[in-house]
Amino acid sequence: MRQIITILFLTFSITLFSQAKIEFDKFPFNIEALKDLSYKKDSIMPKFIGDKFYYININTNKKISEVGFQVAYPFVGRKSTIIKMEDNFGVIDINGNVLAKPTYKSFQLWRTPMRENFAALCRTNNCSSFEVFDLAKGDFVIPDNGCAIPYFERERLISFKSKNKKYGVNQLDENYQNPKTVIKPVFDSIYDIRRNFITAKKNGKIGVVDGNNKTILPFTYGKIILSNERPNLIGLKNNSIWEYYNLFDKLGLVLKSKYECKNIGEIIIDDGFGIYKVNDKYNILFNDGTSLNQNYDWISDKGTIAIDSDKVYIFGNEKVPFLYYEK
Repeated sequence: MRQIITILFLTFSITLFSQAKIEFDKFPFNIEALKDLSYKKDSIMPKFIGDKFYYININTNKKISEVGFQVAYPFVGRKSTIIKMEDNFGVIDINGNVLAKPTYKSFQLWRTPMRENFAALCRTNNCSSFEVFDLAKGDFVIPDNGCAIPYFERERLISFKSKNKKYGVNQLDENYQNPKTVIKPVFDSIYDIRRNFITAKKNGKIGVVDGNNKTILPFTYGKIILSNERPNLIGLKNNSIWEYYNLFDKLGLVLKSKYECKNIGEIIIDDGFGIYKVNDKYNILFNDGTSLNQNYDWISDKGTIAIDSDKVYIFGNEKVPFLYYEK
């Protein structure tokens, strides 16, 4: 069953980790869509051969069909995926069967909770009118009005600034009201409060205390990195070495490295930790302190794809690169 929906839909926004000057528009595929459709490698993958994309068996490196596409995206464990033929988009399954004829001018991937498998197949370039396709089920769907929102317990410790321009910590009651001071204003600044760990600066140096102002990490660090997503991670620089810690029930050291990493805790590759820059190139640091075998001009924010010169690689959730595109 399908239903045409008319609504204003947001276009892709490029949120890229690297500041490398790469002309993403020169590629025939949408780089943001490829990021979203590359978090896992399948035995059947699309590869650019000659002037078209073909699906190949990565174990034999042979085409599974002689049908080529202008653009073809990975399946990432789903039943179906997006392809482009004759300047229009459609959907095929992993056996090459057409599930939605390539008659759509554009598409959008939904990034909302419990709808990560949904794609809007659009009759116009601005997606003002579209039909919803479930890539996991391989069929058109009519989405319901809502989806579950993950619940995260709010932090009851909050920072405050006193008249002396120093920062302290208040604790809220069970109803998140009636603040009570638990740490007097002694800090130059407070960077973060997570799981009762307070990362702050005092006398020009950074350290970590608990909700009782007991020192967990001494105030000897010069720089800090905070993770954006769970799991909660921090990086603290001591001289030339970065120490990376998790902020679970007990603060634990993850690894030490000379590399300053971004996107810590967001890397999808198995045992991936963060992305670092060296000699104007980028690489991924793993939990055991090792890195990828080569550096790249650009690596996506979750480490799923990389670009070097005119070659585009897909890592998915593995360390081994798959050559997706080369011109």
